[in-house]
Amino acid sequence: MRPKEIQQKLGIDADRIKLFKREGVFAPENPPSGNRGTNYTEADYENLRCLVVLTKCGLTCSDIRKLQDGECTLEEAIISRRQYIEDDMARKRNSLSLLSELLDGEAKFETFDTDRYWGIIAQRESEGEEFIDFEDMYGYQPVSRIRNVQCPYCGEELEIDLEDFEYDQSSDERENGMGPDIVYGFDTGDDIECPFCEKKFRISGWIREYPVGVYDSEHIEVDRVLDDE
Repeated sequence: MRPKEIQQKLGIDADRIKLFKREGVFAPENPPSGNRGTNYTEADYENLRCLVVLTKCGLTCSDIRKLQDGECTLEEAIISRRQYIEDDMARKRNSLSLLSELLDGEAKFETFDTDRYWGIIAQRESEGEEFIDFEDMYGYQPVSRIRNVQCPYCGEELEIDLEDFEYDQSSDERENGMGPDIVYGFDTGDDIECPFCEKKFRISGWIREYPVGVYDSEHIEVDRVLDDE
C-alpha cells in the first residue's frame, strides 16, 4: 500500500505515522530506499491500526514502548493511564463546580469574597478533593528529583535533591498533544559528603518526564570519589 492509501484506510495523516516512527513504536517492513517510497504491507497496516486504537484509548507512545519492551502488561498500562485521566477529570469537575458556585452567588470581582471561597476550597481539599491549579493552566509541576541514595562507603541512606545539581535540561517537543519530552541531566561532582562517614561521593545521571509532569524513567549512578579503603 502506498502512503496515501494506508492513511485513508486508517483515517490518519502522514504526521501521525511520522510520530509513531519518531517515538520508536512503529517501523515499516519496507522502508523508503533511494527514490522508492514506503510500500506498506498488511502487517504494517495491522500494526498501525493497533497503535491508533491504543492511542485513541488514551495510552501514550511511552506507554506503548513499555508494552513492546515487555516492561509492563497491557492491564498495568491501562490501569495507570486510566488513573491519570480520572484524576485530571476529577480536578476539572471540582473546579467546574466552583465556577458554578461563583455564578450562583453572583460573585463580582470588585467585591469578591475571598475569605468565603478560600474557606470552601480549604474544606473541600481537606476532604480529599483537588482542583485545577496554576500549573494545569500556565505550566506544569516537574517530577520530583529528590532521591534516596546509599553512601557507597558506609551504606547509609541519604535524601538528595538532584535538582540542585542539574547541568542540562533537554526538551523535545512532541506532536501528539502530550507536550515536550524532558530529560534532566545532573552531576554532583564531589560536592556530596556523607554526614555519617564524612566521605565524599558523586551522583550523576538523568531523569526523564513524559508527558509533562509524569515520571517516565531514570538512570542514576553513585560513585566513590576517593577509595581509600
